[in-house]
Amino acid sequence: MKTVIILFLLTISEALSAQNYEEAMQKAMQAWEKGNVETASAIFERVAAVEQENWIPDYYLGLVNTTAAFGTKDEKVLENQLKKAETALQSALLKTEENAELLVLEALIYTVKITQNPMTNGQKYMPKINEIYAKAEKLEPKNPRVKFEKAQFDLGGATFFGKDTAPICKEIEASITLFDEFENDTPFYPNWGKEQAVKALENCKN
Repeated sequence: MKTVIILFLLTISEALSAQNYEEAMQKAMQAWEKGNVETASAIFERVAAVEQENWIPDYYLGLVNTTAAFGTKDEKVLENQLKKAETALQSALLKTEENAELLVLEALIYTVKITQNPMTNGQKYMPKINEIYAKAEKLEPKNPRVKFEKAQFDLGGATFFGKDTAPICKEIEASITLFDEFENDTPFYPNWGKEQAVKALENCKN
């Protein structure tokens, strides 16, 4: 009887824990959607500290700071955002095996560094980014974020050097198909990117 009671209490505890996790993650997502980056980052950071075996809060902590960093002009703020993103990425990698989503995040962090100083950091990080995307494609060839973000990166380079962008636009179009086909039932598993891909394809055609 004691065993049954203990198991019942454990089940209730796990259910409450899962509910708290989902509520906190949802709150962070809503803050992010409203543009409250610091609030979202703080919530993701707290959740990540509690979730010792779950890489997803760390992933979003890294992503929210990385995406914000693309538009940050203040050097100190930018430095702090990149530091948070890199720390979150390393924390996530301690909780799970390397996967395509984390590789995309890593590539985006390096891309921010290139945008900081294209002349210096371009030569330094471009080979690394290409290597990361190649690795991600090998791990998950049908991951839409891998195909789209690689195409976005290639498009930036092609535009900068005046190269033909038509083949890259086809890759963006192919990523949209992958977005439509991609499925993962894990709560809060990354599912972003399709809207950006559709917009990028429209820009390709203009």
